[in-house]
Amino acid sequence: PATTLDVVGDAAIGYAATHALRFYNQDRDNWSSITNNIATGSSSANLTFRTSGGEAMRIDSSGRLLVGHTSSQTIGGGHSGIQINGSQNQISAARHTADTSGPYLSLGKSRTGSSPGATIVQDDDSLGYIQFAGADGTDIDSLGASIGAEVDGTPGSNDMPGRLLFKTTADGSSSPTERMRIDSSGHVG
Repeated sequence: PATTLDVVGDAAIGYAATHALRFYNQDRDNWSSITNNIATGSSSANLTFRTSGGEAMRIDSSGRLLVGHTSSQTIGGGHSGIQINGSQNQISAARHTADTSGPYLSLGKSRTGSSPGATIVQDDDSLGYIQFAGADGTDIDSLGASIGAEVDGTPGSNDMPGRLLFKTTADGSSSPTERMRIDSSGHVG
């Protein structure tokens, strides 16, 4: 074995035919052909994590992480890769260091077709958005507001001009309109 635990071939840990955990590959002599390292029952099943209270989270067959629910839900018009639903659904971050640094959320954009990559972005490209959606009696796709960041000029090596956009949705509408902007020169309009 190359590691503390090596599983070669089709080895299952679980109850009868409904495997709780399954390791397998198609060619035990060629590890690059592994189709799944861990799966539940078959290659198209969801990977679920359970506690004594039931299912805690799952990774569905599309690769989305679902916490507090068992199927993907559209919010703000899209299916995000990480979804948290339920009564205790805050996302929090705390940094415990003896310095002036605090926690942060970092969003990044590249024009490359694959990850990782650093193909330069262009003027007016979106760098990221925070969207706020509310249930309207039909779904949770209607946005009430958003805050966005966009490229505001020509970027170059270690040069990224940006602007912030603040948008709100008018009564009778379902999509936000820009109300305020801070451009790369610091002008507010």
